[in-house]
Amino acid sequence: MTLPLRRRARSTHVDVPDPDIVAQNGAPSQHHLRLTALLGAGRVALGGAFLAFPEASVRMLGVDSASAGRMAWLARMAAARDIALGLGVLGTVTTRRGRAAALASTALVDAVDAAVIAVAAHQRRVDRVRGYAMAAGAAAVAVGGLVTAADVARRRR
Repeated sequence: MTLPLRRRARSTHVDVPDPDIVAQNGAPSQHHLRLTALLGAGRVALGGAFLAFPEASVRMLGVDSASAGRMAWLARMAAARDIALGLGVLGTVTTRRGRAAALASTALVDAVDAAVIAVAAHQRRVDRVRGYAMAAGAAAVAVGGLVTAADVARRRR
């Protein structure tokens, strides 16, 4: 005698992402707010350090001290730009407006910085190892900012 086989019940389990990462009712997720704040604050801190110590910031690339002294004004300009961009990104944490655009803009700046430093390292205008390391760091920050900007823009739809 054969017994009839029972049909298995279908699973009603739905796999959902962690609630800390998911935006609720169009609101930004805590993950996005933390990452945005980190990117903005990091840029302000880096800009502040470069503004306070422009020659040291150029020397980190392996540039000699005489050249670093002549380039200090340029380092201060870049520092002021980074502080302004960082404050702009931090402003989007509380207003929620323009967050994706601010993150994408700063990512573009970081990508250009990475390319310029990599070219300078390739041409031996700066120490190759230090130059490539800094270019890699700038590229990583650019990718992080761009990915976050894309995610923020996608979640707003």
